[in-house]
Amino acid sequence: MTRRALPLAYILLVRRVLLPILLLCALSARAQLTENVPTRLDSTQTYTLFLPPHYDTAKKYPLLLVFDPRSRGTTSAEFFRPAAEEYGWIILSSNGTRSDEGSEGNQAALRALVPEVKRYAVDPERIYAAGFSGTAMLAWALGVQTGGLAGVIASGGRLIDELPPAKFPFASYGFSGDTDFNNRDMRAIDALLERAGKPHRFVQFKGEHRWMPPELVPDAFGWFELMAMKDKKRMRDDALIAKLYTRDLASAAHDVNALRAVARTYDGLRDVAEVRAEIARLEADPESRRAVEEQAKWDRFEEQFTKDVFGKIGAIYSELRQSELRPTPGDITRGFRIAELKRRATREGEEGLAARRLLESVYSQLASYLPRELMKRKEYPLAVITLAAATEIHPDRWSVWYNLGAAQARSGDTRHALDSLEKSISLGFKNLQHIESDEDYAAVRNSDRYRKLILALRSQ
Repeated sequence: MTRRALPLAYILLVRRVLLPILLLCALSARAQLTENVPTRLDSTQTYTLFLPPHYDTAKKYPLLLVFDPRSRGTTSAEFFRPAAEEYGWIILSSNGTRSDEGSEGNQAALRALVPEVKRYAVDPERIYAAGFSGTAMLAWALGVQTGGLAGVIASGGRLIDELPPAKFPFASYGFSGDTDFNNRDMRAIDALLERAGKPHRFVQFKGEHRWMPPELVPDAFGWFELMAMKDKKRMRDDALIAKLYTRDLASAAHDVNALRAVARTYDGLRDVAEVRAEIARLEADPESRRAVEEQAKWDRFEEQFTKDVFGKIGAIYSELRQSELRPTPGDITRGFRIAELKRRATREGEEGLAARRLLESVYSQLASYLPRELMKRKEYPLAVITLAAATEIHPDRWSVWYNLGAAQARSGDTRHALDSLEKSISLGFKNLQHIESDEDYAAVRNSDRYRKLILALRSQ
């Protein structure tokens, strides 16, 4: 039988009416990100929005406020999106927060973002916040000051007197890399939460100062679901409890601290006798005790080094300013005991981890905080030797070479400034617009070598 051609009117109907409807259905089934949503209070403050699949305004959803440390709302929303999609959470990820921002800038971002919660179908008892480094403290502060958060996800935060963990009115899920310079602080916060009887969990991963690995994010969401069940803020789900218990038990393996966390988490949700028995066995094991003592020993070393070196930064620079001899990068490396730390960092176990954490602490001071202050004070030669010392720790990072070149240009050393700029480009710095607008490099702009570097960068 011969097929009849479809009438043109029918084809146009499908294209104009049915296809848009089908597309709309497909989009509503898939979780979407909406970027640069302006806040109602302040249109200059924006955020990236994530709504879970099949979002229904007749329901109530948990919501996560995300405070990115570099004002990259979409980057962080993407990071948390898979877990939010799995568990059905809303995300509002700010484009206005910064880890090193003054309190005024971050407070402006919060004042605009927090009222946005009311625009969505949110469970008011299940509002959470997440932050990294300085924005972890921002999330803690929001929870302490408002009492309106059910929990906080904090990666690489720092213990500060203004935010004592004993006053946390929310559940805390902490992360830290084992060589993060804030690792010891994050462990101290977890210990204080344990002492205060607050709901808490801490997970250490391999790595430096950064957000936790993305594969660990769903663990935090799952834990908050369990805490909500314990607090009667959501329906009990035995299948989810069993699934998460099996996962947590497997990942805890022979780690006594992880097993204690499993026992705390599931106590009241299911029987944890097997976990407690394994904890008792490990606590009696001489090898486990030795491991605890070894960590405590190198924690004490880290604490003493911090007092001996970081507590005397002012004295180190005062001495350099008063020196009759021209200060050199070697004066900085000696003052910060970099050679010793590099030697210890090659060793296995807790000694190596403590040394690598301290090296990261030294690097953050020498590559960022101290040069920033010195450049403001127009102490360009001191900024140069400080940044040069930082390259001894991480010679493979473009940012330190770029900043070194800027300080060298300001101090009149144009040849070495161009050497450093070229080095930073070779290591991956490609932001042509930033280079051309950076007044720190004004002194080298008329040189042929600078023009060649810019032309080469343009051609890439």
